[in-house]
Amino acid sequence: EEATTMKAIRTLLFYAALLSHSPAAAFSFNSVRNQQRNSINLHQASVESVETSSDLVESSSTPSSNSRWATNALLFSSWTDGIVTNHAAKSFLRYSIVNKLLQDHVVDKEVGLETSVKFSPCNGPDVEKLNNLEAADVLSDSGKKFTFETFDVAVRNEVDSWAKETLQYCSTETGEVTVKLLYIPTAMYALNPQSSNTPGKQRQRARADGKKRRTQVLNLLETLLSVDSSENLSLQTITLDLDDDSLKQPEGPHNSQLQFPKDGKEALSTWNPTVIYVEGGNTFWLQHCIDKGQYSQLIIDACTGESGAVYCGKSAGAIVAGDDVSTATWKGWDDPSVVPNRETYDDWIGTRGFQFSESLSFFPHMSDDWIELVNDKVKGKEANSTCCLREEEVCCITGERKQRFVVSGAAPEC
Repeated sequence: EEATTMKAIRTLLFYAALLSHSPAAAFSFNSVRNQQRNSINLHQASVESVETSSDLVESSSTPSSNSRWATNALLFSSWTDGIVTNHAAKSFLRYSIVNKLLQDHVVDKEVGLETSVKFSPCNGPDVEKLNNLEAADVLSDSGKKFTFETFDVAVRNEVDSWAKETLQYCSTETGEVTVKLLYIPTAMYALNPQSSNTPGKQRQRARADGKKRRTQVLNLLETLLSVDSSENLSLQTITLDLDDDSLKQPEGPHNSQLQFPKDGKEALSTWNPTVIYVEGGNTFWLQHCIDKGQYSQLIIDACTGESGAVYCGKSAGAIVAGDDVSTATWKGWDDPSVVPNRETYDDWIGTRGFQFSESLSFFPHMSDDWIELVNDKVKGKEANSTCCLREEEVCCITGERKQRFVVSGAAPEC
């Protein structure tokens, strides 16, 4: 019934635009589509935002007024323990990527539909494109009904089934699904002043390690997104170092002509990455490079909105995604002296991150050893609300519903 109503509204809208010859037809179309989606959400069962982590620490201080949310994000301490062996996290990652692909497909079809009205007003909207969008709306509506319990190992088949159907839908015309990974290893490129290796040797080793880690991410994406043997998955990736805006190691299918971005700005905008993966390492160096290159707003814009990229932040990448980056000072693991003029921990107090989950900050690599420290820091109002992530935990964020929840895999062996 809802799909029929939406189809009728779309058709009336296009013919109204035809009669008025209004140049604002495209704007009106998108506005009505958004109203349709909002009205549908009102009829869905409400889902409470749940904090399942036992290590969420609240402060009595006044939280920031920020209300920003990432479209979909996964924040974690360890790739192996948090993602690879965590079935619920992998299920949410798959859902997030497929949803991004679906939203991109919808945007593309909407543009084509608007063009068909503009250049062929006598014939009205392209019926095939209109029907194609109806199918997208059904899939999108189904995806919005998932709750955090859906990603649990016991019932994740619901997500797998939806993802398979959606991937097949998105690949109907082109015969393939294109997934773009923008890998940012900047945090692990920070030089270690105490190392016996030369700066050149350190950089060489870091780039080699980064390439291996990127390959691990690509391998998992291929596993999660390959529907069957006939599915043609086009995985494209490139590495961006925020320190010097360099793009290296482009990779994709060998038999295709690929267009890779020329610089960091293009990589985060017009290249339209599906996944932005921010590697762990020295948080202070990472934040310094973000500030120096004025990347903050670019990354925020890329990872928010209806069809934002999926943000994956590991360790340092999780910290900079939060409200307050100064949680990186708590354990004393990262060396701030690598950043000129900000060599002490005090220099980083109050530094704001991307704020991808409102006023929530993140403290990765949590263990029982740090409980007293975290409580003292939060009571001292060094952070408003802090989500402490153990090695096996992942904080999953879905901005459309303004929800976050923590899923856990098996705890690593000591």
